[in-house]
Amino acid sequence: MKLLNYIGIILMAIGLFTGSYYAMEWYKGKSSAQQLTKEELKRLENIQHNQLSYETPVTSQVPSSQTEHKEGEKVALLNIPKIKKKFSIYWGADDATLKKGVGMFVSDVTTTPSGGGHTVLSGHRDTVFTDLGELKEKDTLVLEYDNKTYTYEIQKIWITHADDRTVIIKKEEPILTLTTCYPFDYIGDAPDRYIIEAKLTASYSK
Repeated sequence: MKLLNYIGIILMAIGLFTGSYYAMEWYKGKSSAQQLTKEELKRLENIQHNQLSYETPVTSQVPSSQTEHKEGEKVALLNIPKIKKKFSIYWGADDATLKKGVGMFVSDVTTTPSGGGHTVLSGHRDTVFTDLGELKEKDTLVLEYDNKTYTYEIQKIWITHADDRTVIIKKEEPILTLTTCYPFDYIGDAPDRYIIEAKLTASYSK
């Protein structure tokens, strides 16, 4: 009987430890998304109204795979005025990085915002990208990277299967794509992906 009690206590301890670990991981990812302050919203509003033009057009794309950043390093900040939130962006999109928050996809067909091509940001639906469903076409996304600010306008929103390989591809013009799992309230491994595609409308140095 005592042995069974000991086993029960050990199993309970393991359960508590496991639950605490996942709760901490969830909170860490959740905390990388923050509310925009009134001052930040005002600054973003001014950016949208001014709509500054490109400083210097990129003549040739530089793949993100050729950019020197460390895996999991914080590299950018995504501002979404519509939902009044800002998101820390980390280099890479592996499991460890996505636990931190939003990841910037690294490949031979994607680029950083300064690379002149397709920038892809991925995030979990239950930690950072919980409110993406509120965004509509023509809404603004503002990405800060390498001391420059890039403004994008949402052009297209759609849902596709999780195995769709036509989303992360090379683009001939500066495009920002946000991806997350779908449905948003699904428990477990969601079968689909929610995709938001936006085109670059302006960029300038800070």
